[in-house]
Amino acid sequence: MKVVKNQFIGANFLVSIYRTENHSFQGVIEWLDTGKKIHFRSEREMLNLIESALTEQMNLCDLRKWEDTKSITVV
Repeated sequence: MKVVKNQFIGANFLVSIYRTENHSFQGVIEWLDTGKKIHFRSEREMLNLIESALTEQMNLCDLRKWEDTKSITVV
């Protein structure tokens, strides 16, 4: 029997939204695998924190970025 490890270990977050202001959420995000907590001021900041944690944890640096115009086909 072959055991397959979960490739997404380290990607568990708890998001607590405390209020909405200026059409955006404010709250706290906790990276459950490390115990780190940080307040966020908008959804965009929260998503950026998650992305940076995933990049740090899983080395997702090979994903395409908007700056990679050579490899992106415009339709």
